[in-house]
Amino acid sequence: MLVGLIGRKMREEGYNIVAFDGNEYLFDGQKLKVPVTIKKHRPDLIGFRFETKEVCIGEAKTERDLYSERTREQLLDYSNSIGISSGENIRIVLGIPKSAEEVLLNLLHKLNLFEKDFITYVWLPEELVGDD
Repeated sequence: MLVGLIGRKMREEGYNIVAFDGNEYLFDGQKLKVPVTIKKHRPDLIGFRFETKEVCIGEAKTERDLYSERTREQLLDYSNSIGISSGENIRIVLGIPKSAEEVLLNLLHKLNLFEKDFITYVWLPEELVGDD
């Protein structure tokens, strides 16, 4: 559900979903390519605005994920990608359960990524969050 929520947010912002790390046919029933690896990590989704050549990276995280070293590395790798340090041409959309919002904001603070224009997040209401 988190990946679907991220995809919806990306589409609302004008991105076409071009890659998805999964087997499901979530996006208009189309089979998408697997996202490219960015530094050491592969995002869950990649979207692209063809008119402006902008890229959007989508990443779904559980609350437990937000405490992991892997998530820290991913966020730093993605945010240090070419063009993203200046906020140009690349955005990151994170999907989290609502209960993990404070954990995410604390993590973004620790990584000096809080209130960066190129990072946004969407949350899934608790009543829709399934068991891990």
